[in-house]
Amino acid sequence: MTKKHARIIAVMMLLIAVIFIFFAFHNPQASFPWSNTITYMLYGIYVILMTVLFIAPFKRTK
Repeated sequence: MTKKHARIIAVMMLLIAVIFIFFAFHNPQASFPWSNTITYMLYGIYVILMTVLFIAPFKRTK
């Protein structure tokens, strides 16, 4: 994966997250069919993956 692809994917993930947050604030009755623990784990994995895709292209090569 090239630096450009990683950045594009990370930006798309950030846009999806912002849209999701906007939707969640305007539809409090919507929820997931599983416990909050699973939901928070999925959010954490999503944030970690997005962060890695933002940071990975800046890794120094020898």
